[in-house]
Amino acid sequence: MFEIPAVHAAMLVGAIGAVVPMWWAHGTDCRVRIAHGAMAVSMVVMMIPGLPAGIHLLEGAVLIGLAVFVTGETMHRRTAVPCAVDLTAMGVLLLLAPTSAPASTASAPAPSGHHHGGAGISTSWLPVVVLVCWALVALHLFRSTPPRERRSGVRTAAAGSALMILGMAPMAI
Repeated sequence: MFEIPAVHAAMLVGAIGAVVPMWWAHGTDCRVRIAHGAMAVSMVVMMIPGLPAGIHLLEGAVLIGLAVFVTGETMHRRTAVPCAVDLTAMGVLLLLAPTSAPASTASAPAPSGHHHGGAGISTSWLPVVVLVCWALVALHLFRSTPPRERRSGVRTAAAGSALMILGMAPMAI
């Protein structure tokens, strides 16, 4: 999807952020682990050149579907809720990602401005708003947890969210 080395590095950081809660968050449910694995795979897929242009639309839809799947987790809400937030935000950003132009129109001059439009939306500020809201909600979820309950699961989920937000920042810029 993106060919710039700095963007690949950011996406790699995001993939690591998606995997971190899988290993260090003890007591998480299988649903949360599946969701984090899907987010990591999604970040890695974005780095593979030559994939179909609309693959990110499928990824976004799958991640949003997994967010609904994760909300069914009732035993470990402290890690399931941040996971659902991560899935939803990442899925929305993928749905808003620009679709690559076909090869026949690649030589045409690009319109001025930054355009996103995976789902027909042509705005430059919406992905930035999603990214900022994601960061604020992740921070709120961490800060709203009482300090005595911030064991490794909540701290690890917050760290993973922060890394994934950094990894998805190129999608919003």
